[in-house]
Amino acid sequence: MMLKSRGVLSILITVLLITVVVVMVGKSKAYEEPEEALHAVEEGLTLIPVKQINEAALYFFIKDDQHIGAAKVKKSIFGWKAGLVSVNPWERERTGEKLNRMFVHGEDLLYGVVRRGDERTVKVGNERAAMLDVTAVLPENKSIEHQWKGLSIWYIEKNLQSHNEIELIHNGDREVIDSMVLKR
Repeated sequence: MMLKSRGVLSILITVLLITVVVVMVGKSKAYEEPEEALHAVEEGLTLIPVKQINEAALYFFIKDDQHIGAAKVKKSIFGWKAGLVSVNPWERERTGEKLNRMFVHGEDLLYGVVRRGDERTVKVGNERAAMLDVTAVLPENKSIEHQWKGLSIWYIEKNLQSHNEIELIHNGDREVIDSMVLKR
């Protein structure tokens, strides 16, 4: 009987120790705010908040004025934790009047940068992408505001299929300015 209770006690102590370790690890990488979680993963980010729904948030960001990226952050029982963070090289000078470059984040986010987003629409297949005027949501920073003046980030969240046609359309006359096919 004594041997049996020692075995049960050993198992309980082991389970308790594992639980303590899991809680400590979970708390060490969790933060009170989603922005804190992103800054802990990647330094030097200028965050562009996109949306926060329940326990999930989406951010775009600028890093070192030469990179653009996306990140998703999720809230757990311990706090906010950064998920996948993607960083892509970006050259402002190459951002023109067309769909020059697109970026894929995970399996369900496609985004890019266009000029004069208030005058244009981006469609992926039959769905319209959201358009985000970057200077409207950037924190006050004159050098970044100047670089991003007139630029918008377009994005769409959906399960991305290969061979979706992407079109840049002028809002006034509905003329297709540029188009390309997503190949994955």
